[in-house]
Amino acid sequence: MKVIRIANDVKHLEEADQNVTLFRIQEILSEHRSNLINRILNDLTTYLEFKFYLKVDNHHKYIIREKLLDLAASKISLATYSAIVKEIQNTTTYHVPAKNFFQEIDTLLDAQLNPAQLHLIT
Repeated sequence: MKVIRIANDVKHLEEADQNVTLFRIQEILSEHRSNLINRILNDLTTYLEFKFYLKVDNHHKYIIREKLLDLAASKISLATYSAIVKEIQNTTTYHVPAKNFFQEIDTLLDAQLNPAQLHLIT
């Protein structure tokens, strides 16, 4: 049995068929990301001011909140988090770091706050 520590819980993972184990790891990591996003949503204004040095109007906050909720509801990509997945598979006790998940979250936020502008060349 593996012990996996996530944002605000400890999960136990029974070793089984590799596909079942990978599915369960994906569920656990998705829950971890969702917990981190919920923490951000509890005080989104402060997080945006702290991380991006921006004050955002209510309309943009609504859009950002919806994007974060969509991300929280989606499953993580095992390929994106392959290093963490391998560590979980190779150890009996693992504390899931938040850094990689915050990078994904912050990339999404940055894309919403600073959309790329298209420049037409004529």
